[in-house]
Amino acid sequence: MEETSESHVDTVLEPIEQHTIIFYGKPLVAVRLPDSTPAVVFNHLCENMGLERTAQVRRVRRKKSLAKGFYAVRIHTDGGPQVVNALALNVTAGWLFGIEAGQADPDKREDIERYQDKCMDLLYQWASAPRLEEPTGLVNAEPVVKPETPGQGASREQWRDYFLQMAAFTDWQISVEQWQGSVEGRLENLEAIIPVILEQLPPPTITARHQNDVKHYVIELAKATHKHPQTVWSMVYTAFQVPRYEELREDRWDVIQDWFRKHFNTIGLALPGEEQKRLF
Repeated sequence: MEETSESHVDTVLEPIEQHTIIFYGKPLVAVRLPDSTPAVVFNHLCENMGLERTAQVRRVRRKKSLAKGFYAVRIHTDGGPQVVNALALNVTAGWLFGIEAGQADPDKREDIERYQDKCMDLLYQWASAPRLEEPTGLVNAEPVVKPETPGQGASREQWRDYFLQMAAFTDWQISVEQWQGSVEGRLENLEAIIPVILEQLPPPTITARHQNDVKHYVIELAKATHKHPQTVWSMVYTAFQVPRYEELREDRWDVIQDWFRKHFNTIGLALPGEEQKRLF
């Protein structure tokens, strides 16, 4: 295996573009290096898959085919500029598919397989999208007004000035048409990538109103069964595989309500709020 020294010191690069991509609810920061090479922040890749970053850095350093695309870049964060590692997209797939998902901890395996299955497509779509900045100098800040045709008896100098102004006006019209065409192209590209982004978004969690309902159900069920509220909360978390009740899914509200209804019915009670309905 080709190796590089782990003591290698990187030159810090200043990206010409930085963009945050949300992939299954977690951020990935993509950057474009000074030579326009697209790359992705390595720290986020490791963190989002639950990988130990230092071990993965050593793995990248040991293989020249990967190390040649490994950079130190300065990105903007909420806490200010920060120097991090970034992996060029042309070697990211080689690193990503070298991870043995089957040998990973079960709680990490799904995330690793998800990244191997879909992450590169999303990154390549970002990299191939035309940059959204307006091309410098393409369109004048102020519109160029079409000159008036000189009147009868105009001098050669007046006609000369008219044709020069007309040439400038024509150039401006052409630049506007080119700019409009580039905008349309960028919008079409955005329209293509939006469904992919939406597909990665996690399902919406329960509303504030339903959160209050869940808390009410838990308190009442604990009272009725003489169990500690934390015991009931543990039952909820286990039943719906969530670490917190705020992460219960809104699209499963009927299932959640039915779960509580069955537990109340088991002890001969109606779901809180439904006993009033029976009176009307």
